Amino acid sequence: MGEYFIEPGLDPRKDHVLYRDEEHMVVYLGTQEGGEDVDVNSYLIVSRGKGILIDPGGYKIFSKVLANASKYVDPRDIEYVYICHQDPDVAGSLPLWREISNAKIITHWLWTRFLPHFGFEDSGSVTHELPDEGETMNFGATTLEFIPAHFLHSPGHFTIYDRRSRFLFSGDIGIALLDEPYLVVESMEKHIQAMKPVHERLMASSRAIKAWLDRVRGLDIEAILPQHGAIIPKKHVPRFFDFLENLKCGVDFLR
Repeated sequence: MGEYFIEPGLDPRKDHVLYRDEEHMVVYLGTQEGGEDVDVNSYLIVSRGKGILIDPGGYKIFSKVLANASKYVDPRDIEYVYICHQDPDVAGSLPLWREISNAKIITHWLWTRFLPHFGFEDSGSVTHELPDEGETMNFGATTLEFIPAHFLHSPGHFTIYDRRSRFLFSGDIGIALLDEPYLVVESMEKHIQAMKPVHERLMASSRAIKAWLDRVRGLDIEAILPQHGAIIPKKHVPRFFDFLENLKCGVDFLR
């Protein structure tokens, strides 16, 4: 049985182990800076000595992510880097990670064609492409489920469910614009006010949200770990899902 380390008060500027057992670990890599740049929450899964980096961030924070990740795994043992879409805040550091780790890039097939713009001449050889319907992958001591979340905000978006930790890495779903950075949600009603404007703008439609909710509501979720904003612990997950289910967004506002 593993241990969880998710409580209000964690410093978003520092790395933290969020889950750990004898074979498996999930780490937040301390990537929030609180400046004018778009903050990114980058995560590392280490399972039986091998790593997968989730949304590694841009060029500017590469050195910090590398230093923090190296505390938990040899960078040469990072086998995969996952990007939920091609935006520079998420993927700008990809060429640097490939130089030091030779990791395969996991992404929706749609984004493979964009990788030459990151300097990858033979993009097909460096990617593990996800099909539209998603995929289940055995990784170390866990199983990772890549669950379709298309059009939320990306047309080729997936959320990742780690069966070992029971964490749901939600990408752009659950993101928030925070006045002051914090890592774990304490007041859900206050946090909803930070989530609402950006979800209204970036999520394509309520229909797309409901399709994703149908896929994830049956999961045993210990926490939701988004790409921006703050981690949503288990006690707030039902309220988060209710917020999404009743949200108007994107094309819902067109007349």
